[in-house]
Amino acid sequence: MTGISSLWEFLSRDEAFFGGPQSPMLSWIGSFGIVLFFLWHVIRLRIDVSRAQRPFHRVGPTLTALADERGDVDRERFTSHALVGFAPPAGQVASSPTRIDCDDLQIVETSMQKEPMFRQPWAQFRKTLVLEHVPWFMEPRIFSTRRAEEIFTQDTLLSHRVNLAFYSQLPSLVTGIGLLLTFLALFIGLSKLHMDGHDIAGIQGLINGLAGKFLTSIVGLIAANLFTLIEKPMVFRLMNEHHTFLSLIDKLFPRKTMEQMLEQLTPMRRSHGEPRRTSGGEFMSRIEGMGTDGLAGPIAELTEAVRSLTKLKQGEQATAQRTATELPRVIREEFTTPMKVLNDSIHDLTASLKDLRIDRTQTAATLDDLMERLTDRLAEQRTASGLSRAEGRRFWPKRSVPSSQQPIA
Repeated sequence: MTGISSLWEFLSRDEAFFGGPQSPMLSWIGSFGIVLFFLWHVIRLRIDVSRAQRPFHRVGPTLTALADERGDVDRERFTSHALVGFAPPAGQVASSPTRIDCDDLQIVETSMQKEPMFRQPWAQFRKTLVLEHVPWFMEPRIFSTRRAEEIFTQDTLLSHRVNLAFYSQLPSLVTGIGLLLTFLALFIGLSKLHMDGHDIAGIQGLINGLAGKFLTSIVGLIAANLFTLIEKPMVFRLMNEHHTFLSLIDKLFPRKTMEQMLEQLTPMRRSHGEPRRTSGGEFMSRIEGMGTDGLAGPIAELTEAVRSLTKLKQGEQATAQRTATELPRVIREEFTTPMKVLNDSIHDLTASLKDLRIDRTQTAATLDDLMERLTDRLAEQRTASGLSRAEGRRFWPKRSVPSSQQPIA
């Protein structure tokens, strides 16, 4: 408690520095803190903005040089060569652009890969690039289906490098801190007031240091206004670098609109024997016709292509349906004769097996008969051998006696 009381007494003590008004120590400490807070964030903002501008400064000259070298190629392509079908007079060679978009793309690719800030957005933007289909003797152009501002957004490039949302609210934060310290100083001054009988004690200290209690509010307002004057130009220059970068990307890789894609799909069929008139009235009439009916040809061609594809699809479906209908009949006709031959072969095999079974039965019966006769004969022989050996020998005149048996004396 003693330490807290000592700290409270120190913060509430009125002091005058640098010839200024008497203010509580809390106001002086708060004012110095606001000034340090202001200077710290000004330096930090300067460092962050400079760090974010460096990639634009390194890539910007390359993009600017490519855009300047391209010159009036787009103007020449889309004005003098926009009238497709009007060939130049005989002996006059049509001018061709000297810039090659593929080479420019490779240069931009190398520059973007060197900068970590542009590496990921550039990989996404490159997926939107399309190559123009042109004859073999012309250099193809590279177009983008999306604008650069849709890929290289402010949040994608700058949100991780400069906290613009925090810096935009910093003036309000500084002003709030100054007002808070002012109310704390007033609270300290009012806490000294107390009734001493019929008199009010402590009012002299409140009145004497009343002007100094607003010191923090004044310093906070000054710091907030100065920070606004410093922060807005820095952010403006950074946004200007970003917008310049987007405009250069759109200039190098212009967006391909749907109208331009439909216009390229229109084949301008003109006979080579048709006379080419270059009179002013004929030229203006053709230009007016192209301006009013520019989309009639593409729409008609697309409609005809859809009709052709529909007819082709219907023909394929009809062919598949006829094949599915005729396939069972064809299979039945083709396999009738082989199946008949196979059935006949099966019947013949069955009959052969039956005959073989009958033969085996007859053979078995014959063998059984022979065995019975042989058994009866053996029985008769054994009976006869018991009566007389001589008669037994007569029955078996050619049978030899086994060598293992001894002759009877």
